[in-house]
Amino acid sequence: MKRKISLLLAMILILSTLTNVALAVDSMPVSAEAEIIKAEDKVMELSIEEAVKLAIESDRGMWKIDKTIGELQDARRLGSSAKELYEQLTEAPMIPGSSDLNYFNLILSKNDYYSKTAELKTKELQKGREQMLKGIEINTISLYYKTLVAEKTIGINQAKLDKANEQLRVINLKFNNGSETKAGVLRGEMAVQEAKTELNTAMDDLNIVKLDLLNLLNLPFDTSIVLTDTELTYVPTVELNLDAALEKAKTERLEIISAQNNLELQKIETHAYKAYYTSNLWQNKVAVKKLEDAELNVPQAYKDVELDVRKTYLNLVKAERALVNMDKTVELSKEAARINKLLYENGMATSLEVLEADTNLAQAEIGRYQLLVAYNLSKLMFDNSNLMGSPVSAEE
Repeated sequence: MKRKISLLLAMILILSTLTNVALAVDSMPVSAEAEIIKAEDKVMELSIEEAVKLAIESDRGMWKIDKTIGELQDARRLGSSAKELYEQLTEAPMIPGSSDLNYFNLILSKNDYYSKTAELKTKELQKGREQMLKGIEINTISLYYKTLVAEKTIGINQAKLDKANEQLRVINLKFNNGSETKAGVLRGEMAVQEAKTELNTAMDDLNIVKLDLLNLLNLPFDTSIVLTDTELTYVPTVELNLDAALEKAKTERLEIISAQNNLELQKIETHAYKAYYTSNLWQNKVAVKKLEDAELNVPQAYKDVELDVRKTYLNLVKAERALVNMDKTVELSKEAARINKLLYENGMATSLEVLEADTNLAQAEIGRYQLLVAYNLSKLMFDNSNLMGSPVSAEE
């Protein structure tokens, strides 16, 4: 009877404890509840589209250009003079002391120089904003792809380690029955250790590149992210149109737009200088020289853009060729690994040949995925060559 009473009291104590805990959780402030689920909250599924959105929202360059465009629009709405708009855009008078040259300013105003400057520079700002957005997108996608490569490398190295462990097991069995040497066992153990090292290195590389991605997206460094866009596609370059890309770039690239705008404004400015200063004065001569330079800059801009688009296309073709060749290498490496394993099982190959074949296969698979990423990035650059120039390499 005493034992039953003791058990009953124990049950009552347990129930009361559980009730108190439940009440405590119910009455817990929101901040405390957030602490409990903090770890879960930091697990984030991240698509490329979401990553790009976060990168744009946190980019200071975008804040600055949006602020500049907003201030200019506000100034125009408030009825600021054309000259004030011009000075706001250029952040300085045209030449030292030019604000005192009333007649000169009158000539510029009569030729719509200030209003034209405000109009053209606003368009350039808008195009620059578009270019900046695309640059952020490409940079984010590049880092996203690098993270995918790091994850893929871990998977391949894990498979390599599994194969090395299995091969070591077989080697030990053969050694125990006298059909394998001690040297073979040591090679197998070394292969396992090498695979472990490469797997650990791949994990470290993933942690590092994830930190870079989190920093770009302005997320806490302890945020756990899961990338959801893991499928990379391959679109042959035969389906791409270089001529269409060239024509589009020649009408939309900021370099060409800026060169044309500068020429239009320089014509007005040079006309004003020539009207205000005689031909023997240095101001007149400098203005004429600036006009000559502006005229030469337009065809040069077209040439530079065409060169850039053509190089972007050739880089894409180069990346495609490397990817196709690597596909063949992976195929051959798989077959070599399969054959060497069969030969070893029948005593016709050494354990070293098997281990080397597995290593070559792992390297080929990692290389293939890296080249697939490189191809996709090259295609992204070509697809947007109407806006963005190709990155300048260190060699250039």
